[in-house]
Amino acid sequence: MSTNVGIAGLGVVAQGLLELVRSNADQLNVIAGKNLSVKRLASRRLRDGVDLSEIVFSTDLDDLLNDDELDLVIELIGGTDAAYDLIKATLERGRGVITANKAVLATHGNELLDIAREHDVPLAFEAAVAGGIPIIAALKTRFPANDINWLTGIINGTCIYILTAMAHDGVAFEDALQNAQELGYAEADPTFDVGGMDAAQKLAILVALAFDVPIEIDSVYCEGIQDITIEDIQHADELGYSIKHLAIGRQEEDLVEMRVHPALVPKDNLLAKVNDVENAVQLGTANTGVLRFTGPGAGGHATASSVIADLTNIASGLYRHPGIGGGSIRVRSIGDVSSAFFLNIAAADRPGVIASIGETLARHSISIASMIQKKEEVIRSVDNEIIPVVILTNTVVERELDQALEELESLADIAAPIKKIRVVDLT
Repeated sequence: MSTNVGIAGLGVVAQGLLELVRSNADQLNVIAGKNLSVKRLASRRLRDGVDLSEIVFSTDLDDLLNDDELDLVIELIGGTDAAYDLIKATLERGRGVITANKAVLATHGNELLDIAREHDVPLAFEAAVAGGIPIIAALKTRFPANDINWLTGIINGTCIYILTAMAHDGVAFEDALQNAQELGYAEADPTFDVGGMDAAQKLAILVALAFDVPIEIDSVYCEGIQDITIEDIQHADELGYSIKHLAIGRQEEDLVEMRVHPALVPKDNLLAKVNDVENAVQLGTANTGVLRFTGPGAGGHATASSVIADLTNIASGLYRHPGIGGGSIRVRSIGDVSSAFFLNIAAADRPGVIASIGETLARHSISIASMIQKKEEVIRSVDNEIIPVVILTNTVVERELDQALEELESLADIAAPIKKIRVVDLT
């Protein structure tokens, strides 16, 4: 007995997959209960130094579809159009698919999972979120008798690398981004990562699995890290927090929160200690408290190991379709979310300004938990001196805070739009 596999793509993950399959062949065959054989590979071009001697190679993805000896296809080409067409056609021909493609799943996942169920073939995607961390497998069990109430994660390596460099090395965002690009952690066009969309796609998948709802990428609130400064990080540190780029999902009754944005995280929390390109996910469960998963979120071997987990699962007959709902969901608007906030207010350095800020916030029933007035950071202009006033509020509904900030920004003594960063309560 054997499981014959075709691979689409020959990038870093595909090369890592070939290496791991070859070096662990005997062990993998024992786990799968049959021989795992990579028979065919299709990619736009052959890569130098990659040994494909026992594998049929072509540049046409249709060759994977037309090879009747293949039992399943592993899609590792990335993007959406060609990958979507390949996955859909493979499933419709009654063959299983393994993919590491979060973009295809976020956009077409509901449809593709329906097709997989209709044809009773697997569609597995452990490698699509958080690289080598087995978070998809954990969520697919649905934690019987132990409902998941919330999840929070650091799931984009580019963002965490940049924020780590800013916090530990004191480099500006632009310099940290350039370093990330030189090291291969960020693309030439980094907008997708630093703007938060990569994390948003992954969150949509995690939320669907955790709460048995459809994948709804268009409903995820998304902010990136482009506006975070070294001063923000330093001020947060003084207040006892680290700034991380978080993906947050929460279910309360019939409402689901899905949001991706920078956030202040208490320094004693696991997520505050995640640095460089590491990923981490926390699950708040009903009966076992907070469960924590951490590990490499990217890299050829780490991601390939998740692909192999899916491969052995399918070959051994243990695969089960994920519990992702087909109905609609109600998503809580970001304006209705409650949290504490970090505010950075550029205020004129004159008597009475701090009092007017406090009075304005009080009129909107917003109380101040902490405040820092940074005299040494004064900015001198033609008309006056501007000083940053950093405030940590107590918990407030965001829509109510926005009304107060609009009123504050109309004051003559407030020199610029007020920066706000949410504070995350990880309980």
